[in-house]
Amino acid sequence: MANKAHSATVRRLQQRYQVQVGETFDLAGRDNQSGKDLIIEVETAATLADGIRKLLHADGRRFVAMTNQESIGDALSITRATQIGVMSPRGDIVKEAD
Repeated sequence: MANKAHSATVRRLQQRYQVQVGETFDLAGRDNQSGKDLIIEVETAATLADGIRKLLHADGRRFVAMTNQESIGDALSITRATQIGVMSPRGDIVKEAD
């Protein structure tokens, strides 16, 4: 079951990026800028590693969005050698997805 911060972040990003809540990923849809599939996994510090493992096997423009600012440094460290981008809880892109 998702916590309140997770649910609030999913709602915020759904509105900002106009993508739907997914069955496999938290948010999934077509990215209007690139025309590619956009996949966003919303994670807490405790679930970050699981979310990254899940995103590694996905195709499209992939991001992990953290539920709090304090966890962004952890996300940047873990995604450094990957093509997975990092978003803030408000949906600001901290690291672009390659």
